Amino acid sequence: MVTSEVGPMKGCIREGVLPEFFQEAKKVAGYVHAVNVTDNQSAVMKLGSLAASVYLKREGIEPIFQMTCRDRNRIAL
Repeated sequence: MVTSEVGPMKGCIREGVLPEFFQEAKKVAGYVHAVNVTDNQSAVMKLGSLAASVYLKREGIEPIFQMTCRDRNRIAL
């Protein structure tokens, strides 16, 4: 299996605007089986990886949802 990684952007997804991470995922979609969606990349708050994964799935790109346990307790996970 071949995968690629994208990091969600800061902020939220606006209607009618393709986010940068989606443009990156779209470029590699034909060459990989799935796209890894990182969570809390570089310890910087960004769009949640679950939301980004759902967005990619709706657009026909297979996501691999990642969750970072750092700085989270069991309730937060």
